[in-house]
This record gives sequence, C-alpha cells and structure tokens, in this order.
Amino acid sequence: MHFVLIAILILGVSTAQAATPAAWKSLDTAARTGCGREIVRLATKAKVRDVTGKVSGIGEARDSDRYYALILDGRTAGFKSQWLCLYDKRSKQATAREIETH
Repeated sequence: MHFVLIAILILGVSTAQAATPAAWKSLDTAARTGCGREIVRLATKAKVRDVTGKVSGIGEARDSDRYYALILDGRTAGFKSQWLCLYDKRSKQATAREIETH
C-alpha cells in the first residue's frame, strides 16, 4: 500500500531537465539496466519489453532530484506485466514493484 501511495505522488511530480541529451541517454540506460536487473531478481521469468513512462526530479524538498522513475511493460511467465521502478541516481540502485492491474 505504501508503494502505491508513492507511485501516485510520483505521477504528480513535474519533470526536471538534464544538462544535455547525452546525460538523459546515460541516465535512461543506467536506470533501464538497473530496473531490468531488479525485476528479473524479483520474478525470474520476467521479460521487460518497453519503457512506457518516465518521471524525474523525485525526492524531498532539499534533495528534489535524487530519484528517477520508470514504468516498464513486459511479460512474466507468459502474462502481461507492468512494473514501477525507482532508480536512485546516487547509489545507482533500483527498487521495483509489479503494478497490479484489474
């Protein structure tokens, strides 16, 4: 439940701008790799296909650009799956959870 509330807050955050297109590409690549690794760790049969959403500039007021979020689509054991992943830009660690859709 706590993770769902965080996800809702993330969607309301405005995006920050990176210094260059190369910086965005580097961040995207690092986040996608870290998130993919974390998703497979959680569900060994998961296959991540596409990034369908991105949010940057997430963090507390004094540290408003620590996290980068991705919404990823794919499949787990043959079924459609979707995940929300927070990528910590400082520690280079990803935290992912499957989004339940009904």
